Amino acid sequence: MDIIDAHVCLGRGEHLSLDVGDLLSLMDEAHISVAIATPVDRYLAVDNREGNDFLLSCVRQHPDRIAALAAVNPWYGQRAVSELRRALDEGLMGLILYPNYQGFRLSDRIVDPLLEVVAEFDLPVYAHSGTAGIAEPLHVTELARRFPSINFIMGHGGSSDYGEDAVRALEFAGNVWLETSRNGPANFGFWKIKGLQFRVVFGSSAPEYIPAIEIETLCDVFQETEQQKAILAANIKELYKGRLGS
Repeated sequence: MDIIDAHVCLGRGEHLSLDVGDLLSLMDEAHISVAIATPVDRYLAVDNREGNDFLLSCVRQHPDRIAALAAVNPWYGQRAVSELRRALDEGLMGLILYPNYQGFRLSDRIVDPLLEVVAEFDLPVYAHSGTAGIAEPLHVTELARRFPSINFIMGHGGSSDYGEDAVRALEFAGNVWLETSRNGPANFGFWKIKGLQFRVVFGSSAPEYIPAIEIETLCDVFQETEQQKAILAANIKELYKGRLGS
């Protein structure tokens, strides 16, 4: 079965560190064909170009196994817009928004110039969620309604305090998907009851979690083959509009 990991973190940071070789080993252990990488802490917050260039080098070394998202801090204004355009031109596959590190509320208009660029490239946005006041599920919905042509991945599916809000948020925007990392059987069971198997994408958030274990936990709840195929690969391919995987 084809498996795509919608969220891993690459690089050496203060809190998380994962080298390319170790990522590939984790992927092989879990039978993951492609992983979508985002940068760690300082690359998210301040050293955007350095982080984007690092991810580009990883993608070029392993183009069949690794894709990656650009990080630019919206507070940099036009510099952020220019860097995002450069990174996407060079081959990165979307944008990550991470208010915790970048210092804004997810629904703030400060992100609109960046989203306008993403819309031009017809690529998705990964938006961290689960942080009170600055990154809640309905903030993602607000962005999705402002930019209906962009597909949004709700990072961590609103975990840990917004499980019900995350499900409710999907009712107001058809261009939002829940990403599974930091969730467990209780939320997975809730999503299954709500019939959301086609609105969920697998993400491990490695190295925070071990991909093989995350897949096993997910499949213990979503046991039907059709559901597993959707969550582990088909849904993420759909939201990437055919640009990801075979």
